Amino acid sequence: MTSRSALRAALAALAALVLAGCGPKLVRDRVFEGSQTRVELQRREQGGVAVPRGFAHPATIADVRIAHILANLVFEDGSQKKRAVIRSEHVFELAEGISAALAKATPDDEVAAAAFPRDRRLGIFTDDRVTAFRLHLEGDAMQIQFSNVEDALEKEGAKVGYSEYEIPGDAPTTRSSFTLQKSDSIAVSGSRGVSVAWRDDVFRRPVSLRDRDGKTKRRTVLMELPREKEEGAPAAAPPRPPGLVDDQLRALDQLDADRGAGKVTEAEYQRRRRLILEDKLEDAGYGRAK
Repeated sequence: MTSRSALRAALAALAALVLAGCGPKLVRDRVFEGSQTRVELQRREQGGVAVPRGFAHPATIADVRIAHILANLVFEDGSQKKRAVIRSEHVFELAEGISAALAKATPDDEVAAAAFPRDRRLGIFTDDRVTAFRLHLEGDAMQIQFSNVEDALEKEGAKVGYSEYEIPGDAPTTRSSFTLQKSDSIAVSGSRGVSVAWRDDVFRRPVSLRDRDGKTKRRTVLMELPREKEEGAPAAAPPRPPGLVDDQLRALDQLDADRGAGKVTEAEYQRRRRLILEDKLEDAGYGRAK
């Protein structure tokens, strides 16, 4: 009986290994490596073929706009203190890497990034930490999911250097020690994520970077995006697909006029236009002709 039990256990273990080997494999593609930052592309492959995700990639987003988004992210720690999610010294390096990764990404890739802040105690001891997240684009929304925010830099419970750390491919199942905060054009999504209307004008304007406590302004971001089409004269209306009915054409004319008059933001314009093309005129705020 003992030998049979051992055989069954061995077969079960072998089957588990086979099944694990047949599951989707996480593939990493390093895009950017800074002094205390890292950005990579992650995708799942099954049998050498990427698992479809359907993200809105590749995409071109200026690194300065991404920097403004990162600088606007705030969380509340366990002591209910509001702090910047991304420390000011890491904002621009991460933004540069994320911009490059989005331009390179396929619809099946997710952008993964990490910053490795270091704090000194008594001028002798160091506390190495990590803030890590994954992001992708869904239409006009940038979805960001955090696995770590200012956590101790560890791997399997042991302290490691940042070069040994691997950005997780999945969100942790454990309860987070942080609470993300909503703000202009940033909505909280679940316990570990935010949804950002990245096209919104608020991310074109310069912002103030803050210290770790999230309150004291350190310096103002002086860089701005190159003048965009929505600034000054409105951008030309995108081409319209064939087959639209009169009500849809009328709604698009009104939407273009609202955009030209500055009544809607670029993000709102894109949202309403998509609804009109889907013939959801009421949802877009434009009724049908009577």
